[in-house]
Amino acid sequence: MFKKKGYMISNYRFSVVSIVVIMLTLSTMLISRLQGDAGGNYLIKQIAGVLLGLMVMVGVSLVDYHFICRMFVPLYLINILLMFICKYVTYEKFHLIYGWKHYQAKRWIKIGGGGVPQKGFEFMPSEITKIVLIIFMAKLFCMLEKKINTVIGLTIIVVLVGFPIYLVFDQPDLSTSLVLAATFICVLFLAGLSLKVLAVGLLAGVPLLGGLLWYVMQDYQILLNPYQQDRILSLFHPEEFKDLMYQQNNAAAAISSGGMFGKLIVGNSGRRLTDFVPVVECDFIFSSVAEEFGFLGCVVVIMLFVLFAVLAFRIAKRAKDRLGYLIASGIAVTITLQAVVNIGVVVSLLPNTGIPLPFLSMGLSSLVTNMAIVGLLLNVGLQDKDVVVEEKYEFEEGLLE
Repeated sequence: MFKKKGYMISNYRFSVVSIVVIMLTLSTMLISRLQGDAGGNYLIKQIAGVLLGLMVMVGVSLVDYHFICRMFVPLYLINILLMFICKYVTYEKFHLIYGWKHYQAKRWIKIGGGGVPQKGFEFMPSEITKIVLIIFMAKLFCMLEKKINTVIGLTIIVVLVGFPIYLVFDQPDLSTSLVLAATFICVLFLAGLSLKVLAVGLLAGVPLLGGLLWYVMQDYQILLNPYQQDRILSLFHPEEFKDLMYQQNNAAAAISSGGMFGKLIVGNSGRRLTDFVPVVECDFIFSSVAEEFGFLGCVVVIMLFVLFAVLAFRIAKRAKDRLGYLIASGIAVTITLQAVVNIGVVVSLLPNTGIPLPFLSMGLSSLVTNMAIVGLLLNVGLQDKDVVVEEKYEFEEGLLE
């Protein structure tokens, strides 16, 4: 479980840790600025989440990822069970643990609380799905390495990986399910999917996606809930859906008000426009980045995510085996796609969906899960190719003695 030999402090990727700590610090500053009379406990929750997340990151980073991946089947089944509880178990059926709804989506599991809002402990199983699927895909693709480009192999892979993604979609959580699906395709390609198979998939998939987008915008579509369909329509016809565009329009105004350097840096004490952005501390935290730190602050945040992806892929390239390579690659893709979708929503390039911005959005489930993902990445980095070579030399020297 804890691999004492082979871990070297010099291989601990402090560059990755530094990026994450910078974003956590920035997030805490923003939450402190955003908390008002009605949300005075935001900062306390955020600090508690950051401290817990850092402990989880360090703890996971010291656990051999091979040991974690040996439990890929139990992790997969537990995740499926949690998704079923979220969807089908209500407080009326079972008082201890049950699915819980916020707004129009039943994406949470509540423990205790007596079925009363603001009481009990809540978490999102879809966040756990992100790290579980990374582990499951990496292990599964290693096991089916020689069958990835066969009909049977691809069928098994699509069914096993697609099932939990469908359960996330059915909550409904369109944005997270799309991120998971895109991550799956990217990691499958990195695992060795043939360019011919990929080309055939793209030739068939692009027109299919275009047709699917057209279909879900029709009155008779049955795939999406009405509010999901309206959010997609609002992106193409904002003048007809002013109520639905309220959050994104106010976010755009807040971004614009930040100017080049932001209100915090230039000392503007006027009222913040993010006060008019609902749930700004979670899904729309990027609008607060723009208002407080301006265009330059947005560029810095985006560059931090780019740098994180580059470092993660570098760890993948130096991983000592195929399993580590796929895990690190999956982490790079997942974090990057979440950031792209979240920022795309905030700047009105994508329909309004509820997906947090990694390391910046407030939310215990998202924060702890992402920190656990970083810990897994760090453990892959602790066991790179150089460590393997050193262990080999030590072994050979021991034989000579």
